[in-house]
Amino acid sequence: MKKLLSTTAAVALAVAVASCGSTEEPAQAPETTATDGMAMADASNPFNAAEMQMNEKMMAATGTDVGDNWAKKMIEHHQGAIVMSQVMLEQNPTPDVEKMARMGIEKQQADLEAIRKLLKTGAPDNETAKLYQPAMVEMHEKMMAAKGADVSETFMRKMLEHHRGAVAMSDVALRNGVSGALRQQVQKTRDENQKDAAMVEAMLGGQSHDEAMAASGAKPPAAATAERAPAEKAEAAPRTRPGPAAPKATRSPNPAPTPAPPASEAACLPEHKEAGHC
Repeated sequence: MKKLLSTTAAVALAVAVASCGSTEEPAQAPETTATDGMAMADASNPFNAAEMQMNEKMMAATGTDVGDNWAKKMIEHHQGAIVMSQVMLEQNPTPDVEKMARMGIEKQQADLEAIRKLLKTGAPDNETAKLYQPAMVEMHEKMMAAKGADVSETFMRKMLEHHRGAVAMSDVALRNGVSGALRQQVQKTRDENQKDAAMVEAMLGGQSHDEAMAASGAKPPAAATAERAPAEKAEAAPRTRPGPAAPKATRSPNPAPTPAPPASEAACLPEHKEAGHC
């Protein structure tokens, strides 16, 4: 029994000495979060930050009614496209994608200027703002998932979903009673983004930028403005219908002299004429 106790004590003493002699703590694996994992997974995506910021700002933007909500959210939508296009230009894009990015910046800026003129002020309408959420969520998810064989193709695939998102948001506004000048702007933005989406699809199918523009009907703002100017001037000018031509005056070579009044009338004074003497 004594032998067993002494053996147990010896073992306990050895363990205690080993514990005191070791001052190093066991190495711990670094903690990783879902955000870190996302950042690592998207390190090759130069558009990630712009996409995330655009989505956050679009979700937060709130207007005074269904139309104003469209306008304020579309402003953030367009600004996001401008930032993404600027990022693309820093990535040594192909010549066709460079043209696409530069034209995209120009068109988005022109549309932004027109939309800002239609903004309203007042209490935010959160209920009508929710109408746009499904379209925005779908656009964001598809943009984040879009990838290509290289950075130029990735940009095209992301912008394709971006244009489709603008069409979907514009459809929401048109279905929910937006009216007046804002409705015209919504329709214009929808039509332009639909053409731009068709242009990107054609480029992804192998067409050059210029070929895709011609096939889709997409045009840069300068060309569209030049085409509208003559029509606007024609509408502004008063329309007058020419009347019948006036008959040309003819002069007789020997015009007849005007007959002189009778001598009796010429010599009769007014007071005599009134008295009946003439």
